[in-house]
Amino acid sequence: MLTRAITRLSSRRAIAPLRRTPPVVFRATAVRTFSVTRPKFDRYSDAEELMKKGSEYLNEGSIDMAMQSYHKSVQLAPSAPGYFNIGVCYFQMGKHKDAIRAFERSLEFEPNQADAHTNIASAYLMLKNVPEAIKHLEQASNFNPLDGEIQYNLGCVYEATGDLDAAKTRFERAQILGIDKADQALDKLAKKLEK
Repeated sequence: MLTRAITRLSSRRAIAPLRRTPPVVFRATAVRTFSVTRPKFDRYSDAEELMKKGSEYLNEGSIDMAMQSYHKSVQLAPSAPGYFNIGVCYFQMGKHKDAIRAFERSLEFEPNQADAHTNIASAYLMLKNVPEAIKHLEQASNFNPLDGEIQYNLGCVYEATGDLDAAKTRFERAQILGIDKADQALDKLAKKLEK
C-alpha cells in the first residue's frame, strides 16, 4: 500500500512512498458536467431601485411615472413601503378610495405604521368620513404617541366635531411635544370653552 501526504508548504511537495506497491490503474469513465447558475436573489435590490426611481419621479412632479415604478416594484417584491408610496400617488391624484386601499395593503405588511394610519385618516377626511378618520388617527396615536403632529391633527378633528375636551387634551399633548401651532389652537379653544 502506498502512503502519501501532501505537505502544507506553499510548494506542495509530496512525501516519498514508504514501500513499493504495484501501480494503480484507473479506468477511464465518462464525466458528466453541468453548469450552475446563481439563483436570482437580486429582485429585492431591483425593487428598491424601482422605489428610488419612483421617488425621484414623484419629487419631479411626474406622478404617473412614479406610480408605474412603484407598481413594478411591488410586482417584483411586495412591500409596505411600495404600497405606501402607491397610496401617496393615489392621494395626490385625488383618488382617495384607491389611496385608502393602497395604505391598507401597506398595513398588511407592517401593521404598526403610524404614517399609513395618518394618511388613511386624511383620505377619509377628504371623503368626509370623520368617524373613520378619528379611528385611524387614534390608531396612529397608539402606535406613535410621541408624534406631536398626530396629536395636533386629532385635536383639530375633535374640535371640528365639537368634542372640545378631547381636543384640549390632544392640543396639550401636541404642545408638550413641541408643536408651535398647538399654542394658538389652545388659545382659540379656551375662548370657545369660556362661552
